[in-house]
Amino acid sequence: MTALTVATVLTSYALVRTGAGDGIDRAARDALARPLGPRADLAIGAVTDLGSIYGLAGIAATLWAGGRRRPALDAAVAGGAAWAVAQGMKPTLHRPRPYQVDAAERLVAVPAGSSWPSGHSAVAAATATSLSPHLGPVPRLVSAGFVGTVAVSRLYVGVHHLTDVVAGVAVGHLCARAVRGVRRVITRRGPRGGRLR
Repeated sequence: MTALTVATVLTSYALVRTGAGDGIDRAARDALARPLGPRADLAIGAVTDLGSIYGLAGIAATLWAGGRRRPALDAAVAGGAAWAVAQGMKPTLHRPRPYQVDAAERLVAVPAGSSWPSGHSAVAAATATSLSPHLGPVPRLVSAGFVGTVAVSRLYVGVHHLTDVVAGVAVGHLCARAVRGVRRVITRRGPRGGRLR
């Protein structure tokens, strides 16, 4: 699974770098180019922010306040890591956003940084992946739907291309798995490096 996720990021990068993904991005943009109306636009504009660093803070705070401290910490660390990694990757391509190069209409405030990869999609995927071990089957499906909704919303509001959000979801998944692996190592070892019994 990890190898496939890494391959997804690399493929997305190559498609953007060479321009080979332009047709896919254009088709996705055209499919979402029919506005659903002002009310839907406002709702989708609000939902898309669930993938922001502020949305992450709200999710983690809600879990913490509800006594779910381990899931809250897992989500906060994984989501924060995904945001930092996505921001660090943006300068590698300096990709313009859809509203800057196409006929896409921007429905939200001007986002910071370049388009690839999608930081909101990365944060949403990292949050959902980190929470997955703490959830039952139905809530896991809901969290997967949450990731998909945030990713599609980024296209709808005109600030990302399809290849951006695909890379973002993969980056978020990888970050959550990396954070989980580090936590397991730390949990198994004592303060001086000895294993806990």
